[in-house]
Amino acid sequence: MLEGQLAASRWRSKFGRPSKLPRLGDVDPTGAYCPFPEDWLQKKFAESVPKPTSRDLVSIGVANSIPFIGFGFLDNFFMLIFGDYIDLYLGSYFCLTTMGAAALGNTLSDIMGIGSAFYVERLANRIGFTPPKLSPIQLDMSCSRNSANAGRVLGVTLGCLLGMCPLLFKKGKDEENEEKVEQMIAEIN
Repeated sequence: MLEGQLAASRWRSKFGRPSKLPRLGDVDPTGAYCPFPEDWLQKKFAESVPKPTSRDLVSIGVANSIPFIGFGFLDNFFMLIFGDYIDLYLGSYFCLTTMGAAALGNTLSDIMGIGSAFYVERLANRIGFTPPKLSPIQLDMSCSRNSANAGRVLGVTLGCLLGMCPLLFKKGKDEENEEKVEQMIAEIN
């Protein structure tokens, strides 16, 4: 009889869902205590941890941007070099379009980027661009994550722009055509 009354007061929904979920420390109708959630203590501790200072957030952003500058530079640099050579040498042989050659160049560039990511990060740490000494809770705060992501975005953007430097040394189509015409004239004479 008592179990029926407890169940009637707890299960009220026609779908069998509890009408009131037990909260921390509440006693459920069977007389047992509601268990502590796994991360409850960590959340309580996180409330007392101060947020990182603005200087720490800038330092997080800079420390995250430096490796991405290197990655963006290497990625664009090798993509332009590989794509140009693939288009020039293999494009006509395999009937590749310029976009196909660019896609293959990007694939090879990404392989190079993955292979060099460890070395770029290690070089950045050796130069002295390390994140500030913050607790794991401070590094997991949304302001820290946003700062790190902003640094990565700015770093890869700057790196990609710098990685476009092979375009400065590439001859234009008009210059190539003029050279071909000059070579043909020289061969005729």
